[in-house]
Amino acid sequence: MQRTVSPKFKEDVKIKCFLWCDRHCCLCKKNCGPDIELAHIDQKINGEKINDIDNAVPLCYDCHAKVGHYNTEHPRGNKYKPKELKARREQVYEGFTRHLVPIIDFRITQILLNEQLRKFPDVGFQISHMERSLPVHVLTSVDIFQKGKKVYNPGGHYAKRQSWKMNPGFKTQGHFQIPDRIVNNQNRISAILNAEVVDEYGRHHLLLPMEWVYEASSKNWWYNP
Repeated sequence: MQRTVSPKFKEDVKIKCFLWCDRHCCLCKKNCGPDIELAHIDQKINGEKINDIDNAVPLCYDCHAKVGHYNTEHPRGNKYKPKELKARREQVYEGFTRHLVPIIDFRITQILLNEQLRKFPDVGFQISHMERSLPVHVLTSVDIFQKGKKVYNPGGHYAKRQSWKMNPGFKTQGHFQIPDRIVNNQNRISAILNAEVVDEYGRHHLLLPMEWVYEASSKNWWYNP
Protein backbone atom coordinates (compact mmCIF):
# COMPACT_ATOMS: atom_id res chain seq x y z
CA MET A 1 0.00 0.00 0.00
CA GLN A 2 1.34 3.41 -0.98
CA ARG A 3 1.80 5.76 1.95
CA THR A 4 -0.19 8.98 1.68
CA VAL A 5 1.88 12.11 2.21
CA SER A 6 0.18 15.12 3.73
CA PRO A 7 0.51 18.13 1.37
CA LYS A 8 2.09 20.37 3.98
CA PHE A 9 5.44 22.13 3.73
CA LYS A 10 8.04 21.90 6.49
CA GLU A 11 8.74 25.02 8.51
CA ASP A 12 12.26 25.47 7.13
CA VAL A 13 10.87 25.39 3.57
CA LYS A 14 8.35 28.09 4.47
CA ILE A 15 11.01 30.29 6.06
CA LYS A 16 13.30 30.06 3.01
CA CYS A 17 10.51 30.80 0.54
CA PHE A 18 9.21 33.78 2.51
CA LEU A 19 12.73 35.18 2.88
CA TRP A 20 13.45 34.74 -0.83
CA CYS A 21 10.30 36.65 -1.85
CA ASP A 22 10.38 39.09 1.10
CA ARG A 23 6.75 38.03 1.71
CA HIS A 24 5.63 39.30 -1.69
CA CYS A 25 3.16 37.37 -3.83
CA CYS A 26 4.94 35.70 -6.74
CA LEU A 27 2.09 36.52 -9.15
CA CYS A 28 0.77 40.00 -8.39
CA LYS A 29 3.92 40.97 -6.44
CA LYS A 30 1.87 42.50 -3.63
CA ASN A 31 3.58 42.92 -0.26
CA CYS A 32 1.50 40.52 1.83
CA GLY A 33 3.04 40.63 5.28
CA PRO A 34 1.32 37.89 7.30
CA ASP A 35 -1.41 37.46 4.64
CA ILE A 36 0.61 35.06 2.49
CA GLU A 37 0.34 31.35 1.76
CA LEU A 38 2.77 28.78 0.42
CA ALA A 39 0.93 26.98 -2.38
CA HIS A 40 1.71 23.71 -4.13
CA ILE A 41 2.49 24.26 -7.80
CA ASP A 42 1.61 20.69 -8.80
CA GLN A 43 -0.95 18.92 -6.63
CA LYS A 44 -0.65 15.68 -8.61
CA ILE A 45 2.89 14.78 -7.52
CA ASN A 46 2.95 11.50 -5.63
CA GLY A 47 4.95 10.90 -2.47
CA GLU A 48 7.10 13.24 -0.43
CA LYS A 49 8.24 15.31 -3.44
CA ILE A 50 4.94 17.17 -3.34
CA ASN A 51 6.36 19.10 -0.38
CA ASP A 52 9.75 19.84 -1.98
CA ILE A 53 10.80 23.48 -2.08
CA ASP A 54 10.78 23.41 -5.89
CA ASN A 55 7.03 22.66 -5.78
CA ALA A 56 6.27 25.67 -3.57
CA VAL A 57 5.21 29.18 -4.57
CA PRO A 58 4.33 32.05 -2.18
CA LEU A 59 0.98 33.61 -3.07
CA CYS A 60 -1.49 36.10 -1.65
CA TYR A 61 -5.00 34.86 -0.85
CA ASP A 62 -6.50 36.18 -4.10
CA CYS A 63 -3.83 34.72 -6.39
CA HIS A 64 -3.93 31.38 -4.58
CA ALA A 65 -7.65 31.23 -5.32
CA LYS A 66 -7.09 32.11 -8.99
CA VAL A 67 -4.46 29.41 -9.39
CA GLY A 68 -6.66 26.78 -7.79
CA HIS A 69 -9.92 27.53 -9.63
CA TYR A 70 -10.07 26.88 -13.35
CA ASN A 71 -12.85 25.12 -15.22
CA THR A 72 -11.28 22.99 -17.96
CA GLU A 73 -14.76 22.22 -19.33
CA HIS A 74 -15.54 25.88 -20.01
CA PRO A 75 -12.16 27.60 -20.07
CA ARG A 76 -11.85 31.37 -20.20
CA GLY A 77 -8.48 33.02 -20.22
CA ASN A 78 -5.31 30.98 -19.74
CA LYS A 79 -4.59 28.76 -16.77
CA TYR A 80 -1.35 29.24 -14.87
CA LYS A 81 0.78 26.23 -15.85
CA PRO A 82 3.48 24.85 -13.50
CA LYS A 83 6.30 26.00 -15.78
CA GLU A 84 5.02 29.59 -15.79
CA LEU A 85 4.43 29.58 -12.04
CA LYS A 86 8.02 28.50 -11.44
CA ALA A 87 9.37 31.10 -13.85
CA ARG A 88 7.37 33.90 -12.20
CA ARG A 89 8.43 32.67 -8.76
CA GLU A 90 12.11 32.72 -9.73
CA GLN A 91 11.68 36.22 -11.15
CA VAL A 92 10.40 37.47 -7.79
CA TYR A 93 12.99 35.50 -5.80
CA GLU A 94 15.78 36.97 -7.92
CA GLY A 95 14.48 40.50 -7.42
CA PHE A 96 14.74 40.18 -3.64
CA THR A 97 18.00 38.20 -3.38
CA ARG A 98 20.30 39.41 -6.17
CA HIS A 99 21.83 42.01 -3.83
CA LEU A 100 23.14 39.10 -1.72
CA VAL A 101 25.37 37.89 -4.59
CA PRO A 102 28.83 39.50 -4.78
CA ILE A 103 31.09 39.50 -7.82
CA ILE A 104 32.90 36.15 -7.93
CA ASP A 105 35.81 35.61 -10.31
CA PHE A 106 36.64 31.99 -11.14
CA ARG A 107 38.99 30.64 -13.76
CA ILE A 108 41.32 27.88 -14.92
CA THR A 109 44.95 29.06 -14.93
CA GLN A 110 48.48 27.71 -14.73
CA ILE A 111 49.65 30.94 -13.07
CA LEU A 112 50.12 30.62 -9.32
CA LEU A 113 49.39 33.47 -6.91
CA ASN A 114 53.15 34.11 -6.73
CA GLU A 115 53.17 34.52 -10.56
CA GLN A 116 55.07 31.26 -11.17
CA LEU A 117 53.71 28.67 -13.60
CA ARG A 118 52.14 25.40 -12.50
CA LYS A 119 53.43 22.43 -14.52
CA PHE A 120 50.74 20.95 -16.80
CA PRO A 121 48.89 18.51 -16.55
CA ASP A 122 48.62 19.69 -12.94
CA VAL A 123 45.86 22.25 -13.53
CA GLY A 124 45.16 25.27 -11.36
CA PHE A 125 41.77 26.70 -10.39
CA GLN A 126 41.48 30.22 -8.98
CA ILE A 127 38.45 31.72 -7.27
CA SER A 128 38.10 35.21 -5.80
CA HIS A 129 35.47 37.13 -3.84
CA MET A 130 35.82 40.57 -5.44
CA GLU A 131 33.83 42.66 -2.96
CA ARG A 132 33.79 43.81 0.65
CA SER A 133 30.21 42.76 1.13
CA LEU A 134 28.70 39.43 2.19
CA PRO A 135 30.19 35.96 2.65
CA VAL A 136 28.87 33.24 0.35
CA HIS A 137 29.36 29.59 -0.52
CA VAL A 138 30.27 28.79 -4.13
CA LEU A 139 29.71 25.41 -5.76
CA THR A 140 31.80 24.72 -8.86
CA SER A 141 32.21 21.98 -11.42
CA VAL A 142 34.99 21.50 -13.97
CA ASP A 143 34.36 19.11 -16.85
CA ILE A 144 37.21 18.28 -19.22
CA PHE A 145 36.27 17.92 -22.89
CA GLN A 146 37.98 16.61 -26.01
CA LYS A 147 36.44 16.59 -29.49
CA GLY A 148 33.15 17.81 -28.02
CA LYS A 149 32.85 14.96 -25.50
CA LYS A 150 33.21 15.04 -21.74
CA VAL A 151 36.19 12.84 -20.82
CA TYR A 152 36.92 13.66 -17.18
CA ASN A 153 35.74 15.33 -13.98
CA PRO A 154 38.13 15.71 -11.02
CA GLY A 155 35.40 15.30 -8.36
CA GLY A 156 35.26 16.97 -4.94
CA HIS A 157 35.26 20.77 -5.17
CA TYR A 158 35.17 20.41 -8.96
CA ALA A 159 31.94 18.38 -9.02
CA LYS A 160 29.79 20.58 -6.72
CA ARG A 161 30.23 18.09 -3.88
CA GLN A 162 31.99 20.57 -1.60
CA SER A 163 31.60 24.34 -1.53
CA TRP A 164 34.22 27.06 -1.50
CA LYS A 165 33.67 29.23 1.60
CA MET A 166 34.23 32.74 0.29
CA ASN A 167 34.53 35.61 2.75
CA PRO A 168 34.68 39.21 1.44
CA GLY A 169 37.93 39.95 -0.40
CA PHE A 170 39.11 36.34 -0.12
CA LYS A 171 41.12 34.73 -2.95
CA THR A 172 42.34 31.14 -3.11
CA GLN A 173 43.62 28.49 -5.50
CA GLY A 174 43.09 24.78 -5.89
CA HIS A 175 44.39 22.27 -8.40
CA PHE A 176 43.69 18.90 -9.96
CA GLN A 177 45.49 16.47 -12.24
CA ILE A 178 44.37 15.62 -15.78
CA PRO A 179 45.04 11.90 -16.44
CA ASP A 180 47.84 10.96 -18.84
CA ARG A 181 45.41 9.06 -21.10
CA ILE A 182 43.80 12.42 -21.97
CA VAL A 183 47.03 14.41 -22.29
CA ASN A 184 48.85 11.84 -24.41
CA ASN A 185 46.29 11.64 -27.24
CA GLN A 186 47.23 15.21 -28.30
CA ASN A 187 43.66 16.35 -28.93
CA ARG A 188 42.70 19.87 -27.85
CA ILE A 189 41.74 20.01 -24.17
CA SER A 190 39.06 22.37 -22.93
CA ALA A 191 37.48 22.84 -19.51
CA ILE A 192 33.86 23.86 -18.98
CA LEU A 193 33.37 25.69 -15.66
CA ASN A 194 29.98 25.94 -13.98
CA ALA A 195 29.39 27.82 -10.75
CA GLU A 196 26.51 28.67 -8.48
CA VAL A 197 26.61 31.13 -5.61
CA VAL A 198 24.69 30.18 -2.46
CA ASP A 199 23.62 33.30 -0.59
CA GLU A 200 23.19 33.68 3.18
CA TYR A 201 19.52 32.61 2.93
CA GLY A 202 20.42 29.39 1.08
CA ARG A 203 19.27 30.38 -2.41
CA HIS A 204 21.36 29.16 -5.34
CA HIS A 205 22.25 31.65 -8.09
CA LEU A 206 23.53 30.05 -11.31
CA LEU A 207 26.31 31.83 -13.15
CA LEU A 208 26.90 31.40 -16.88
CA PRO A 209 29.19 28.49 -17.82
CA MET A 210 32.66 29.39 -19.07
CA GLU A 211 34.99 27.48 -21.37
CA TRP A 212 38.78 27.57 -21.04
CA VAL A 213 41.10 26.02 -23.64
CA TYR A 214 44.67 24.86 -22.96
CA GLU A 215 47.36 26.25 -25.28
CA ALA A 216 50.60 24.28 -25.15
CA SER A 217 52.72 27.06 -26.69
CA SER A 218 51.97 29.51 -23.89
CA LYS A 219 51.54 26.77 -21.27
CA ASN A 220 48.37 28.44 -20.09
CA TRP A 221 44.61 28.60 -20.73
CA TRP A 222 42.62 31.09 -22.76
CA TYR A 223 38.95 31.94 -22.35
CA ASN A 224 36.71 30.89 -25.23
CA PRO A 225 33.64 33.16 -25.33
